[in-house]
Amino acid sequence: MAVSLFGNHTSEVYKQMYKDYNKTEEDLDQYVDIMRQWAESQPHFPEVPSKKVLKFVILYNKFSIEKAKQKLDMYYTIRSLMPEIYDHHPLSPDMILHGKITYCVPLPKLTSDCKRILFAQLNPNYGPDVFDHEKLLIHVHHVLELLIQEDDTYNFHLIFDCGSIRAAHLPKFSPMVVRKASIIIEKVYSNRMASIYLVNFHSFMEAVFNTILIPALNKKIRDRVKISANTDILFDVFGKDVLPKDVGGNELSLEELNNLLLKKFEENKESYERVSKLRVNESLRPDKLVNDDLLGYYGNFRKINVD
Repeated sequence: MAVSLFGNHTSEVYKQMYKDYNKTEEDLDQYVDIMRQWAESQPHFPEVPSKKVLKFVILYNKFSIEKAKQKLDMYYTIRSLMPEIYDHHPLSPDMILHGKITYCVPLPKLTSDCKRILFAQLNPNYGPDVFDHEKLLIHVHHVLELLIQEDDTYNFHLIFDCGSIRAAHLPKFSPMVVRKASIIIEKVYSNRMASIYLVNFHSFMEAVFNTILIPALNKKIRDRVKISANTDILFDVFGKDVLPKDVGGNELSLEELNNLLLKKFEENKESYERVSKLRVNESLRPDKLVNDDLLGYYGNFRKINVD
């Protein structure tokens, strides 16, 4: 039986969501209509968002219309602020290669409370010389975009298996890249990362982790990081059935799951080509974009080209 990367969990996910937020299907449809009407009134937006994108901002912001508006705006705006992250296509040769160098795959089975797990690991078949920390962030962005377009979940866990990390990898981990990731998670995804598990964590990583990586994360994300020297904690929290063979689980291997992910990228090729070109028109923005401390590493923002 063929494995679907996202399975068929729509009914159970929405049942859990309506319970979590005390909402109904009619409520969700009403919120989608409100958000669509608002988006249509924003002259600087590059498109009228799809229903999938509208559901994403509503669910990731727990049905708060004002927060959903802010995150929808940032979903489009950040593409101009971080072109080094958003200009890449997942099927470009360098990204296909880096998707093999650093796995980051959605696991097909959901957790008991209907959350998606993203499982990341440096492929042991590749050495530190070809690892690129920013390319890893770009790859994660491509996976998250796929969740928006194809998945029904509204929260996720990130598991990073550190077993393949070597001392020579450490100088390649950049606090700026971690900071960018933290900004994206907060400004676009509303910190809807339920947890971060770093397993098979090496003692030689502690100094870099404590002095470079952790300070670059915002407090909400820092508080959700859990560290373990082995993978036992994963079995205790998630169970073997959802986890890949690589760590002793019953799911497909990371290589097999990565092949399924690549097929999903191919199926969504035109969609990625479209979204990679989306840019807001700052000259038409009704209200000035606030340059807060979270985006302050760009100073007064990078100069944005106006159409």
